[in-house]
Amino acid sequence: MPPNLVVSLYGSSALLQIRGFQNSILAKLLLDGQHRFLHSSFPLKFSLFLLPVLLDGGLVSKKAQLFTAIPKQPTPQNTEIERQPVSLEERHAAYTAMLGHLTLLDKHHENLLERGLSEERITRNQYRSMPETEQDRRLLASLLRSCGFDLLGVPGFRTYYGDWTLAGPNGFIIPVRNKEGLIQGLKIRLDDADDDRKYRWLSSRDMTNGTRSYSWVHITGDTTSKRAYLTEGPLKGDVASFLAHDALFVCIGGVNSLNGLTKTLRDLGVTEVVEAMDMDQNTKPEVRKAILAMRKEVQKIKRWKYTKYTWDPAYKGVDDYLLSRVAAM
Repeated sequence: MPPNLVVSLYGSSALLQIRGFQNSILAKLLLDGQHRFLHSSFPLKFSLFLLPVLLDGGLVSKKAQLFTAIPKQPTPQNTEIERQPVSLEERHAAYTAMLGHLTLLDKHHENLLERGLSEERITRNQYRSMPETEQDRRLLASLLRSCGFDLLGVPGFRTYYGDWTLAGPNGFIIPVRNKEGLIQGLKIRLDDADDDRKYRWLSSRDMTNGTRSYSWVHITGDTTSKRAYLTEGPLKGDVASFLAHDALFVCIGGVNSLNGLTKTLRDLGVTEVVEAMDMDQNTKPEVRKAILAMRKEVQKIKRWKYTKYTWDPAYKGVDDYLLSRVAAM
């Protein structure tokens, strides 16, 4: 016998579930000669049978055309003009409030400690864990909206069947800041990371009421320093800066993400740029090519002294190398 079909009527709409199954389905019920259509974005698989329907507290037998389904995302409302992020001040305010509602899971806290960060620095940098359930993500969005934040234009937020929620994979959040410490965007260190991709920007691009992110340049350390170390990745920069006694690090989002780099260096007023990119440039031609392009771009500014920081290639990143030095002391 097929499972019970539970139907709750709300005016002209209906909510339908199959007992024992969590996924929603689409059905056209033939109730007293009236067709009631339930909203769905699912591919259809047709079957026809008699099944008991629990309707308004009474069990009756109705013929139903039942369509089982595989979930599919709603289509964005506007695909012609891509929505741009709100102002830096608005993003900073929304993200700061968001981080205030989140915590850092033990597994992510341990990961950060293993990288060499102190408890105090972990707290100061405001790392947080992504909410892991859809219920928690909707609750977060609801809390922010109740505090007066308009989430339209904030990268990472979107609507799903009319309700605001947070997009993005599970992992822990790394705030990406400008020289004044304002949060420009958020990057996620993925729980399900692989060698090809370990980080993703928090973005809701191509989603209903969603907003794209950009690859913002992260600044960490002593912003009064005239020497800036140049590396890839905000977390790497945070760790390296801490291990190097708050040395100034300017961190691009990726070796090919150079937008805003020279402007950031100019705004900092530095006189020396020290390249501290990963040592896999020695074994990966595509990485080396991208770094050479970055070097050429920065060296166009003749007033900057440009040097390259090298270390034992057994340590891929500058953070790994600095951590090994601390451990050896």
